[in-house]
Amino acid sequence: MVVLMGCGKSEEVNLPPTQPTLLSPADGTSCESLKPSFTWEASDPEKDEITYTFWLGTSETDLSIAKDGLQNARYIPTNKLLMSTVYYWQVEAHDGTSGTLSEVMSFSTTGEGESGDLPSRPVIVAPTNDVASGNITFSWQASSKGEGSIVYDLYIKHGAASDFSVLEEGTSNTSHTADLAAGTLSWYVAARDSRGQMAQSTTINITLN
Repeated sequence: MVVLMGCGKSEEVNLPPTQPTLLSPADGTSCESLKPSFTWEASDPEKDEITYTFWLGTSETDLSIAKDGLQNARYIPTNKLLMSTVYYWQVEAHDGTSGTLSEVMSFSTTGEGESGDLPSRPVIVAPTNDVASGNITFSWQASSKGEGSIVYDLYIKHGAASDFSVLEEGTSNTSHTADLAAGTLSWYVAARDSRGQMAQSTTINITLN
C-alpha cells in the first residue's frame, strides 16, 4: 500500500516595518512655529504599504495619539501648540499586520522674548542592569545647551509604587546615592535650565536583588 503524504503551504512570517527615524524637529531644539512640520522616515522589508500613528504630549511617559492612519511620513498639527512648552513625540509605523515604534524625541516651543535650545537629554551611565540592593549610586552625563545653569531632578518608581517620585531635586551634580531595598526599580533624570526648560533622559528598568 502506498501512502501519499501531502505538504500544506506554510504561512510566511510577516516582517515588521523598520524603526521610524524622526527627522524634524530635531531632538532638543526649539521651534518658533506653534504648528511645526513633523517629518520622519521608515520602510518595510517586504515593500508592504505603511501607515503611521503620530503620538504627542508634554510628558514622555504620557503620550496620546494626535493622528492615526497617516499615509505620508509628515504631520502638521491642526491646532497651535502651547508657547514655552516642552513636547515629546513618537511615531509608529504599521504594515497592516504589525507595527514598530520610533524612539521618543523632544523639542520646545518658544514664547515672547524667548529663544535658544533645550538642554540636551541627559545620558544615563549607571545603573542600567540589575544590581544588589543597598546603597545605589545613580549617575548620568552632564547635559549641554540650554540657557544659564543646568540642574537635575532624579525620579524613581520603586517596588509597588504606581507613580514616579522625586528622589533628588535641583542638584547640579551628575550622581546621587540612596539606600534602596530589593525590588523592581524604574528611574530617569530630567535636566532643567535657568528658564525652566527641561529635557528628560530615557527611562531605565532594573531589579535590585
